[in-house]
Amino acid sequence: MSEQDLALTFPYTATQLTDQVNRVPNLFGLVNEMDLFPVEGSISTIVEIRYEDGVLRVLPSKERGSPSTPMAERVGKTVFLEIPHFPAMDVITPKDLQNLTVINARTKRPITLEEEVAKRLINIRNTHAITLEWCRSSALQGVIKDGNSGTVYDLYAAFDIQKTTVFFDLDNTASDIVGKCAAVWQAVTGNLKGETMRAIEAVVDPTFFNKLVGHTAVKAFYQNAEQALMLANLVRRQSAGAMWGREFLFQNILFREYYGTAPVKSSPTAAITSTPFWASNTGTAFPVGTMNTFRTYFAPANDLRFVNQTGQELYVSPKILEHGQGVELKSESDPLAVCNRPEVLVQLSGAAI
Repeated sequence: MSEQDLALTFPYTATQLTDQVNRVPNLFGLVNEMDLFPVEGSISTIVEIRYEDGVLRVLPSKERGSPSTPMAERVGKTVFLEIPHFPAMDVITPKDLQNLTVINARTKRPITLEEEVAKRLINIRNTHAITLEWCRSSALQGVIKDGNSGTVYDLYAAFDIQKTTVFFDLDNTASDIVGKCAAVWQAVTGNLKGETMRAIEAVVDPTFFNKLVGHTAVKAFYQNAEQALMLANLVRRQSAGAMWGREFLFQNILFREYYGTAPVKSSPTAAITSTPFWASNTGTAFPVGTMNTFRTYFAPANDLRFVNQTGQELYVSPKILEHGQGVELKSESDPLAVCNRPEVLVQLSGAAI
């Protein structure tokens, strides 16, 4: 038998693996599940965002044939953002298959390469999914971070916007929580500038959430038995993606508890630690139901086979190692989660000013 006859044949191409991994559902994360950042493919690795202060207005009625109402002149600027690149590598080696069995209809049989590939694709999908959730969550906080806690983009600096923070002073029983919520509404609605919204929501960490629902000023609104029972039995979101966090509607703001964590580094040389998506006693309020405030742009892979094609969420390509040592699975995702109007993001702090 010749060496050619013994050559390893891998049953998938890069296109087939990419198609398969993108069919695996993304079940991770509250921000992902909220569908706050609609996906848009890009043929370029650079995103051009036209930032305008145009104001939508109600047009007056006129006789048919009369001159049209002139549109107000728009003043704006263009911001260019490069889409970040997140690659990863996985390897299937002989030891991942040798002597391993699966049970099928009460019968044991050796695991196949195809089954191991399917398992790896799920793991690849989950790894990039938590990375995307981290990027989207940090974009809501105005500073996009990577897995080494490095700053990819400071959206406030990129758009030349001053960050707004509302300090709830939750440890102070005399704190005006209703007034704080009104300040959040004022900051969000006052900066829509022609955008639309359906409501205001806030993602907060468990410490902020617990202090909020237990605050004297909040409890004062729930004096009768029925409302007190509702406060004592807050709904937990029935979803794996939402991490079973509680939800609480107060002063027309839906507060969502998020206690999920991600394995990231505090610096490139530090060890990987479990880090919450929102720091203790913090949160972010934002408008929902907007037209184009939030986006996730996906660039094409760093691969000649995908150059100038519309970007997909995730790419996987195989490489057969020499001497039958295994198969490398190189994956990459190129997402840019961005808020086109960072001024509508209101950062929340449970501390005092």
